Amino acid sequence: MTYHFPDQIINALKETLVLVFWTKKHLRETLGRCEVPSEAIASQDWTNYKYHIIDPILSGLNASEDGLRPLRLLLAETLDYKDCTHLLRFPEGQKRKRDGERQLEHLRLLVKNHDSSLRAKQEEQLQRKKEREKVERQQTFQSHLLEFRDLFVKWTTRTDPAKRGYDLEDLLNGIFDLFELSPRGPFKLLGEQIDGAFILDGDDFLMEAKWQKEPVSLGDLRDLDGAVESKLDNTLGLFVAINGFSDEALQAYPKGTRPRLLCM
Repeated sequence: MTYHFPDQIINALKETLVLVFWTKKHLRETLGRCEVPSEAIASQDWTNYKYHIIDPILSGLNASEDGLRPLRLLLAETLDYKDCTHLLRFPEGQKRKRDGERQLEHLRLLVKNHDSSLRAKQEEQLQRKKEREKVERQQTFQSHLLEFRDLFVKWTTRTDPAKRGYDLEDLLNGIFDLFELSPRGPFKLLGEQIDGAFILDGDDFLMEAKWQKEPVSLGDLRDLDGAVESKLDNTLGLFVAINGFSDEALQAYPKGTRPRLLCM
């Protein structure tokens, strides 16, 4: 059976209620105000000693599925008492005040230690959850990377260059999405088809990808460079060529004062 609070706190609360709420009328009103079920209150023999009245009520609440809220309210209202000066008007008031305040401090310390322990446990559980989720994300990440690799290997046997090129665009945009680079699919720009775009470290990238038998030519590089030049200063270009670039393209492509293209 699961209990809301350890026996140490429940027993201390019972003793505190008996000492702090000296009259049965005050005790009964407090139980009702703290949402203790009316049937639990009415079922007790209120001619009995206060402890024998409160004992079955609190034990029942601690084992009840709906007992947590009333117990919390009882603890809060009881611990709201900073002292027991209200007991001075009763016979042996000084003793009752002293006993009540001593019991209040005992209960307050137990609750404080319990709350600290509970917070530590919750923080530990939260940390374990974060670590578990991190491992799961890493496993999912690696799984997607392997899927992309397997697709790429599979596509190397295709003979239709157009189909293979479109698949490469989708593959690269999928990889960018996996790395959370805010990818965009193919779009038109200044009358030219751009295979994709993404954002990395605050820079916008236009992406062109070719999977053809021949190396990429100088003209292809200049086309992408022109598209990049027409954009904002923080725009760069990524050209992915599965079969590389021609010597002419790499040697003759103008570098300018600010490199605009990354060739891969």
